[in-house]
Amino acid sequence: MLLLRIESGDNVLKNNFEAKKNAKYTSPTIQNELICLSGDVLQSFIIEDIKKCAAYSFLADETADLSGKEQLSIGVRFFDQSKSLIREEFVGFVVLTGMDAESIAASIKAFAVKMDLDPKKCVGLGFDGCATMAGKTGGVQQILKEYFPNSLYFHCASHRLNLVVNDLNAVAEIRNTISTIRDIINFFKESVIRRKYVPNIHSFCETRWSEKYASISDFKKNFLEIMSGLEKLSTEGNASTRKSAFQLHSAACKSTFIISLCIISKYYALIEPAANILQSKNMDIIKCADHIRQMLDILQAHRSIVDVEFNNLFLDATKIANELSIELTVPRVVEKQKNRSNPPFTSTSIYYQRAIFIPYIDSLITSINERFSSENNAAFYLTALHPNRIQGTTFEDMRAKIDEATAFYCLDGIEHELEMWYNACKNKQMDDLIAAHAECEFFPKVGRALEILLALPCTTATVERSFSTLRRVKTWLRTTMTESRLNGNENY
Repeated sequence: MLLLRIESGDNVLKNNFEAKKNAKYTSPTIQNELICLSGDVLQSFIIEDIKKCAAYSFLADETADLSGKEQLSIGVRFFDQSKSLIREEFVGFVVLTGMDAESIAASIKAFAVKMDLDPKKCVGLGFDGCATMAGKTGGVQQILKEYFPNSLYFHCASHRLNLVVNDLNAVAEIRNTISTIRDIINFFKESVIRRKYVPNIHSFCETRWSEKYASISDFKKNFLEIMSGLEKLSTEGNASTRKSAFQLHSAACKSTFIISLCIISKYYALIEPAANILQSKNMDIIKCADHIRQMLDILQAHRSIVDVEFNNLFLDATKIANELSIELTVPRVVEKQKNRSNPPFTSTSIYYQRAIFIPYIDSLITSINERFSSENNAAFYLTALHPNRIQGTTFEDMRAKIDEATAFYCLDGIEHELEMWYNACKNKQMDDLIAAHAECEFFPKVGRALEILLALPCTTATVERSFSTLRRVKTWLRTTMTESRLNGNENY
């Protein structure tokens, strides 16, 4: 690139190269030093901003780079009062010496010590829900609570929502339909020739949540073209292609598959906006809870008018079946059937409503209630300070909740501000916590409590985004890259 710059007419750079044969400063050593210095400067700016805030939370997740090293991506969430902005910043990778809870916890603690971060200001630990990270006896979050006494563990909301969707695999028909969709998409993605028979469809990826929902949407929208492509490939191409296409076409022609596809696409479309919103950096726990509650309300409303909702889905499935010259029928049933649904029915529509739709929507509601229950009471009690919550409660109720959080977060003196804050906010409508914090000029203790709320993590999406950058920086050709250069590149 430097030579290209010289060739383009940069005479100053050309003279420097010609005058200093043994001091061009282009060696790998100098490159590494410049990259590390750039990374250190940017990291120091972020750390200084963290030290100024009243509270922060750690975010962490692990991935393997292309050289096989286990990298722990560490991020920090805090409220930047000078900019009135919630910030989630990636602050570095740490090579893990072990995958056990003690090693991971030690790495996070060592990072905090190295950066000279006040452990008493750490109010949240945002991880995924695996046993190593979330274990209540020997997990990373439990070990770190000894060093960060005011911290609470938060299971990533995006992971929890993804688990809600995965819980529905307990409904056999839904599980089999999703597997068939994945196999069909992979069948077309495997060959350039096969791709010509269908429009471009997103890959069905388990870890990229938004892509999974988009994949189902594309599949449903282009289902007729996909079936046409499978039918053509079942008679064309080599023996392996014909065999796979015929099997997949036969599976997708079944009544159960078509009806399940219509159900899945409808409710994946409902979940997709929530999955995307939860990954935003400015999401706070009140917004998160409100989005989940709204989604739950919609599901419960659908459950209350299940006949109407399913009739609409059944009409959609019937239309698709007619286009494919297929008649929707009930699978063969016997009097004593144990391995698949056998509900009483008077019509095809009633059978599928009772066998698939009702179990599906009941599973969604139950799973959301279980996975989004409020376990971190000390944190969620602070939400009583939000003006929108104040309007629906009495001062005594608000006071009781804040008293529960006061001891945990050391909010001594906040009780003197509560009555004034209650009276000031009981007639105000505010969109978010940042707007509420702007009203805290004369309420410093309430302001600190709101900063704690703003710093509490909702998802680990920020640190997981660093995985993509890691793969772009540390490629197969750069697998010997040192850790200092890697972190310098990432921060830069």
